[in-house]
Amino acid sequence: MSALSHTMGGDLDLSGTGGVAVVTGAEQTRQALLRRLCTNAGGYIWQPDYGAGLPARVGSVMDDAGIRALVLQQMQDEAGVDQTQPVTVTITSPKTGACLLAISYTDAPTGTVQELTLST
Repeated sequence: MSALSHTMGGDLDLSGTGGVAVVTGAEQTRQALLRRLCTNAGGYIWQPDYGAGLPARVGSVMDDAGIRALVLQQMQDEAGVDQTQPVTVTITSPKTGACLLAISYTDAPTGTVQELTLST
């Protein structure tokens, strides 16, 4: 299965020929996860439980356990993540006021272990 390619925070991506690009496999799952983690909960009227709203947490007091639990819950709801394999979420503060979120998961369509990192 394929989907339209969309870089989070931007427009639909274009193909080399000027049409709308499509993605499959691990890249499709990565884009879906970024969209899910960056969308505010309740942002989709027909799916009120969709979205983690991580960008809305920027500037607030760090709650490592709460963020980890939220990300793990959202990972369970994403069809492209192999639910039979472990998902790890590591949160670090490389410098004062910064946060690095590293997520390791197994892509269901390809069976490969993938890394996804988000930083502030």
